Amino acid sequence: MSIPNVVGQVDGERIYKHVMRLEGVKHPIASPQKLNEAADYILSELKQYGLATNEQKFKVPGFDGTFRNVEGSIKGGEGPELLIGSHYDTVENSPGANDNASGVAVMLEAARLLSKQEGIHNVRFVSFTLEEGNPAFALRSREAAQRLGLRDVSDRYTSLEAHNLMRKFWQTYRKYLALGNNPSEANAKAKAELEMNMSEAMIKYAEEMQAMYEGISTTSWPGKTGCMGSSFWVEEALKAKRKVSGMLCLETVGYTSDQEGSQHLPRGMKPEMYQTSKAVSPNVGNFLAIIGDANSGQLIKQFSAQSQHGQIDLPCASLQVPFRFEQIAMGMGDLIRSDHAPFWRQGIPALFLTDTADFRYPYYHTPADTIDKLDFDFITKTCKATIATTISLTNS
Repeated sequence: MSIPNVVGQVDGERIYKHVMRLEGVKHPIASPQKLNEAADYILSELKQYGLATNEQKFKVPGFDGTFRNVEGSIKGGEGPELLIGSHYDTVENSPGANDNASGVAVMLEAARLLSKQEGIHNVRFVSFTLEEGNPAFALRSREAAQRLGLRDVSDRYTSLEAHNLMRKFWQTYRKYLALGNNPSEANAKAKAELEMNMSEAMIKYAEEMQAMYEGISTTSWPGKTGCMGSSFWVEEALKAKRKVSGMLCLETVGYTSDQEGSQHLPRGMKPEMYQTSKAVSPNVGNFLAIIGDANSGQLIKQFSAQSQHGQIDLPCASLQVPFRFEQIAMGMGDLIRSDHAPFWRQGIPALFLTDTADFRYPYYHTPADTIDKLDFDFITKTCKATIATTISLTNS
């Protein structure tokens, strides 16, 4: 099987059309119909490619509804499977062209081409739901904010003061979460830092959120407050004793910038920690980040090598964090914010493949996350590298 021949067939037009089709708010509260339509679309595409498809359904405690992970597989052996994963849900105010229609589009185009190849076996394509959050918690948060007069029935902040302070509160919460605090601790620290400027209603809201998060640990939040579909998938795979050789997580892979200072790094990360290829600088956001834990060295090696092939030519910066999930969660929480995290937690090799989201993308989780912001040459190269890596890993 010729890798250059296969990657030469990647169709950027198809990738663009997938993003067009998937762009739009897909959220269990704000737009449940669109969330289901996206799952239907992905399932239909996988069926068209001739893959064996499946809908993995699950419930969320405290929320009325059924959710679906959608998957298609290329079978052909008894060995472990390689997963290529993405998530198709969005936050409630964003059309999610980059986060994460870009990742789903790469997964679908990889599935189309790999399904045609002789010798490819034991590859599974999975698009997860509820990566962005727990709908039961989101509903409780919304109801509390409305009851306390902080938000109106359209879920808008009722005053400029509430808009500014509550945005600052959640930014501060995320800062403490990334530093290794559990959600309840991060909430309490954010409240303590901002309390002097908060109204009585805001303080009451923060206290209710702190109580809601009680009992969720730094290492258990993937599956409790986010990454819910992927956590469920991993739990079911362990029960079934399914063997997984590795997972490639396509998460927000569509934005680049050539401006100096356009790229920022998570807390604890320094430019010299990354190995770069064709990247101008760790401070310039024109590369794909390839991040793995202590178990994922072989995956990093393969994906980085395939990215450098002349026909792919994908600028990348790779990092193998020399720790396992628990240590990463305790001090580098920004590195477990997507669907690779449940795999790391179980010692399964996985790559976090990303344009780094809010560390580069100014439209992250906003209404401006639209298709016109995306670099489709970059997305196409990411798809080529994903396909080449899958062929290389499958053949070996």
